[in-house]
Amino acid sequence: MKTTTKSNPAPRSLLSVSERETLKNLQEQAIRYFLENQLPNGLVLDRQANSGPLRFDGMTSTSATGMGLIAIALASSPQHRMISRQEAKRRVRLALQTALTKLKTDHGMMPHFTDPVTLAPIGVDEISTIDAGWLVAGGLWASEYLDDDGLKELANRLYDRVDWNYWTTGNTTTGGIQIQHGADNTGAKLKGTWNRFNGETAVLYMLGIGARGKSFVPASAWRDLETLEGVQAGLKYVSADLGLFVFQYGNELIDFNRLPAIGRPNLDRESHKAALANFIVSHMADGRYKTYSIFWGLSAGDGPGVPGGADQYRAYSPDDMDGTAHITASLASIEEVPELVLLNLEAAEHNSTLPGPIHGRYGYSNVNVDRNWISHDVVGIDLGAEVMALENMLNYGKVRLTWHRVPAMRRAVRRLSDLNLAVK
Repeated sequence: MKTTTKSNPAPRSLLSVSERETLKNLQEQAIRYFLENQLPNGLVLDRQANSGPLRFDGMTSTSATGMGLIAIALASSPQHRMISRQEAKRRVRLALQTALTKLKTDHGMMPHFTDPVTLAPIGVDEISTIDAGWLVAGGLWASEYLDDDGLKELANRLYDRVDWNYWTTGNTTTGGIQIQHGADNTGAKLKGTWNRFNGETAVLYMLGIGARGKSFVPASAWRDLETLEGVQAGLKYVSADLGLFVFQYGNELIDFNRLPAIGRPNLDRESHKAALANFIVSHMADGRYKTYSIFWGLSAGDGPGVPGGADQYRAYSPDDMDGTAHITASLASIEEVPELVLLNLEAAEHNSTLPGPIHGRYGYSNVNVDRNWISHDVVGIDLGAEVMALENMLNYGKVRLTWHRVPAMRRAVRRLSDLNLAVK
């Protein structure tokens, strides 16, 4: 099978029938996560057990909900037919109404985690711009895909209420504008900003640049984001110190080959180099960790805690590993390195090293052969990235094509194009 790019999604003929079936089955397992873990209030649980009894007392997540709205809309597509179109619309409408009327909001932004019953924010850092951004993006995408005027009105109300001027820092005259991380439980803004140019920040900045009205992020902010190149496994690329998710989430929505360059690296090519380096770095460490002689995938996610303790979520990366591999996270790089992802899946399916099955109700658990460990949970945003990536791979870039029809994205591209002309 030939490696392809996002601007030229893999034709069906480049995947064997069995490979397509395997990937479609995995995608529908991941879609089922969002169908089964969307609560009566419309929000989606942050995580769920991949085997054993289900539990519904965990936190809800705005980013998982946003990705979930995309998955729910896709569940009604002719390719999947897991729910009816009317059911998809009902579910999306419920989530948007809850976000508009019941979630805490601060100048339009919302919490990352909330209590599943009271919807009270959880955690010291209550308001998260990037997670709220995913809920907004998911609403815009789903309403566009389902082509429902009522849903579009709700999604745009959620989007238009964001005060982007409030959530940016910098000088609007000299440039250097950056979107802030959010606010703590006292209302004080967090000191950090989304200052890196990579896939993690891309969707949030496109939303800000494409906003209508007086409050929007100037297109120059895209040009001024830091590139922070590094080297891993002999490959130089942006954000080389970070794990897979940084290169995946935004790339599943945005076709970076369709954006004006403005002197920026092409994030499509950067994500390919990052996925390749992630694989190489993993296997270069196989002398230290048995896991990496079999599996690869370094990304933010669960890993083994202290012996006998609970699993611990951490930001694994080429610079921080302990023998843990995130197989599901690697799936979201299917377009960048399809052969390597398929190798990972084959190793997972024929696993005889670990004490139990690693393929659960929603897909693959994380593994650590050195610790004889299999993660108990799967995380919603990992599955959301998988759903989007596989839809793009199997159905000709459908997620990105739909996103580029959203008026907010069209405005953002137009403003970037105007800036590109001005620079020239």
